Amino acid sequence: MSIQSPIEEMYGIKVKEAVNVHDVIRIQTATDTYCLKKYDFPEDKVRFITRIFSWLEQSGFTRGQRALPTLMHSAYATYDGSHYTLTNWVDGRKPDFQHVDELKQAIRTLAKFHKISKGFPIEEAPPSRILYSNLYHGITGYRNELILYKHTEHLVPLCDEALEYLSHPFVVEAIAAEQRVSAFIHGDYNYSNLVKDKRSKLHVIDFDNASLNVRMKDLSHILHRNFVWDASGMLHWIDYYQQKRQLSQYDLTLLYALLINPYPVYRSIKISGLRHAKSVIPTKTQLKRFKRELRALL
Repeated sequence: MSIQSPIEEMYGIKVKEAVNVHDVIRIQTATDTYCLKKYDFPEDKVRFITRIFSWLEQSGFTRGQRALPTLMHSAYATYDGSHYTLTNWVDGRKPDFQHVDELKQAIRTLAKFHKISKGFPIEEAPPSRILYSNLYHGITGYRNELILYKHTEHLVPLCDEALEYLSHPFVVEAIAAEQRVSAFIHGDYNYSNLVKDKRSKLHVIDFDNASLNVRMKDLSHILHRNFVWDASGMLHWIDYYQQKRQLSQYDLTLLYALLINPYPVYRSIKISGLRHAKSVIPTKTQLKRFKRELRALL
């Protein structure tokens, strides 16, 4: 049976057209366009994601997703054992970070998001999405992978340094401060989860990886993805971020710990294997310069 009829019944809408677009379905009614998404998550995680949607909207962040409630006033629908959200469809394109203005817009939007991504009721988050104490585990995973190959074993000391900094008093305090304010993050903030609409406004989509976590994870992620082994580029955009949201020295030390680890190499290996990862493995000269320049954060 098609999902169309159950969606019409659960949401009280009449579907004019349903089109598969990547991993979602674009739902067109006579007056509106929606994004129908199926989740392969347990219900508590879907409930958490939709709660993030409503928290952002109530906090005045207008560039996130908004869930249409079902006729039973639920933020998600359940059909045949699976859970679905019906959110606003943003008609537009992915930003191109080769254009400085579009990267600026993304960094500004992230800073604005981070200003209000706090205060989330921790009792409404599944334990598996409370990840403040997960940083050590994540970097240890990078280390365990990179030590397996002769081409990447020279990067293991970067992981060791990052792990050592996680015990630095400034970093301990930065993490504790994020826990105290119940901060949350997008979890995969990059061009693939941003849409620039026809009015040139930027929207944030796909909160599948959202969690209660340190906000510097989002910033480190977009920097790692777009400035591989380019500390000067990272520092420039950290300065730009700080024009919109000032960071403490505690935050900057935490950010250093997150940026010094060789996440781009680990990610490339997991996605494409060591052969393709060689393009992002730094030379000794690149690595030395990266470490020297990045210490400006400390």
